[in-house]
Amino acid sequence: MKPGDPMKWLGLSLCALLPATNAGAAEILKIGAPESISGDWAPYTAAHGLRCMAELVNEAGGDYKIELEVKDSKSEPQLATALAQQMLDDGVVAVSGTPASDSLIPIAQLAAGYNAITFSAMNTQVEMFATGLGNFVTTAVPDPFNAAATAKVAYDHGARTAVLFVSDAAGTWTRALPGWFGEVFEKLGGKVTGTIEYPGFGITDWSPFISKLKTMNPVPDAIHISSINPDVGVLIRQLRAAGMDTMVLGSDGFDDATLASVAGGAANVDGKVFFAAHGFPTPGGSLAVFQAECAKRGYEINGAFFGLGGDVIKLLVGAAKAAGSTDPKAMLEAIYTKGPFEIVTAPTISFDNPWHYPVKEVPVMGFKDGKPVLISSTVPTDVPHFKK
Repeated sequence: MKPGDPMKWLGLSLCALLPATNAGAAEILKIGAPESISGDWAPYTAAHGLRCMAELVNEAGGDYKIELEVKDSKSEPQLATALAQQMLDDGVVAVSGTPASDSLIPIAQLAAGYNAITFSAMNTQVEMFATGLGNFVTTAVPDPFNAAATAKVAYDHGARTAVLFVSDAAGTWTRALPGWFGEVFEKLGGKVTGTIEYPGFGITDWSPFISKLKTMNPVPDAIHISSINPDVGVLIRQLRAAGMDTMVLGSDGFDDATLASVAGGAANVDGKVFFAAHGFPTPGGSLAVFQAECAKRGYEINGAFFGLGGDVIKLLVGAAKAAGSTDPKAMLEAIYTKGPFEIVTAPTISFDNPWHYPVKEVPVMGFKDGKPVLISSTVPTDVPHFKK
């Protein structure tokens, strides 16, 4: 390795994660990933990060080799479940699905019959921790953590009144998450002054909802919506066109490289739009180094979701090392009890809590000159829904 080699961090990290190569053949970790390479969830897929980290782990050598099968679920829950069934029949130790509970719950139930792990790089829904599943792992923090981190940033940046946009489009992610934001916002001293129902994804005309906002007394300092781009970008652009300088806060669905341009540019987002993400590529940091190396190899970098894919591979290899086994039941027990584990989107991740949800730093992003900037990165402590 040359001095100053940008792979220095990643190489050292992998060396720390993996046991030294021995004379025996590497054990195989067979992983199945029915991923949303196309369809509604495609901008948030972990497929590219999964592939690149698997490639890097295999090149680094060690006692474990990744056999990764990625297939396009087209963001369709039924197709994802059918693909997962094929992969389980083929002997994978871990399998994923589309990022929502409508595929992950049935896949986890299927996987239980094979004693296999079900994973998601980006699922954040509390349903996954409330349905009695004993084989589910995600590397994205649950929505209440997202909400708590964003509420603090909203209050710290001067918002004192907020309206919540809610929908049943994606379960608790689009309905309960804004409510958790409001709960923490009010604990901090703010006030939720209203709730607006919207029908789901694909809205191109937000004018009826904006008209309702303008008639409120007081007109809210902020709104919170957990949705996806381009919907949220269009909402921001139309708010500004209507003369509303309202702060817009959101969740990981805002983590899309095109958001600022869809929203109308820097003037519409700088200092006015904030969202909780799953990682931020601080120069020289683990996520930045991982992304840079993978970009050189021709991989598409889709924000922090790319890093979450890398997190999954590192976690599964780390679990095999901690368990001393590639048996998925032993690996799952190690994940739940033997952390923290080193990942790329945060310094570490751990699952040692009654619900086995991931605990790690939550970055909240804003914009400067139309580019995402890190506002804060903390492990929220006053988190709604999950009670110790």
